[in-house]
Amino acid sequence: MKTPAPSFLGKKVFSDQEKQRYYVIKYEDQSQKKTVDVLLFDHEVPVIFATMDYDGQFLDSFFLSNKTTKASGEALERYKQIQARKQQHRVTQDDLKDALKSESEAKMKNPRIQKLLRDEHLEDIKNQWPSRLIALQREMDGADDSLIMEALFDALETANSKKAYSFLKAHRLDQLIPPLALDIVKHPELLELAMQDYFYANEGRTAAEFLGFAAETAPLEDTAVCSEILTRADQLEREFGNGVLRNTLVEFSRRIKQSSFGSMKEWLQQTVDEPSLKQAIVQTMKKKTS
Repeated sequence: MKTPAPSFLGKKVFSDQEKQRYYVIKYEDQSQKKTVDVLLFDHEVPVIFATMDYDGQFLDSFFLSNKTTKASGEALERYKQIQARKQQHRVTQDDLKDALKSESEAKMKNPRIQKLLRDEHLEDIKNQWPSRLIALQREMDGADDSLIMEALFDALETANSKKAYSFLKAHRLDQLIPPLALDIVKHPELLELAMQDYFYANEGRTAAEFLGFAAETAPLEDTAVCSEILTRADQLEREFGNGVLRNTLVEFSRRIKQSSFGSMKEWLQQTVDEPSLKQAIVQTMKKKTS
């Protein structure tokens, strides 16, 4: 069962039994199958290269001062390139500490901090870079409504949705994936991507929520897209029994009542051809009205 690779950014790796000393993963590369290459940091200095499996177990690790491999050299070089760019953002360490708090709790000494954070998120999304801001948010257990997260929400409003999807998936910010479905008119490929990546992830919840948002915005006259949404909802329903087909039908029905498409029955006749899907819809609608 395919699910997205895990993200270990911000994970603390303790080096003593008392859990007083630890390293933090601040860089990762998920391009390998079934493994993730990471750099572990002592404060702001990368000191260890490691390869981890998807369960978070270390398959290999070594101090960068003792050994160099092709993979570790590439990881370190890419991190240095990213870091050099970050230094141009003029975000200080005090700013980053402040960014872990909510707007009501933050000192906001830097009046441009929200814009700086937003711009950094946008650059990370554009370049598909591992985010130091997300790593910090996780490492320090930042507030759910921290300036970092609020700036990310703002960035997602203007970012390219397909790149935003890849960025969020890489960082396993799964809760932010479903609203991207609101942009399937411009990026219809997101529907297929989300179903491929998230059908089995989180017991189908992310995929079900994605379909809910898709049903809110998919053009009712686009029979191919609407039929695909219903097909995927039926598949999720069969796999998890989570009520997603019923919820999807309810949303389409609400929109049809506000449109000029006539009745729900007429719209379904125009939209759905697959006999098994028709049967599933009929059975679901009978349950709804019983």
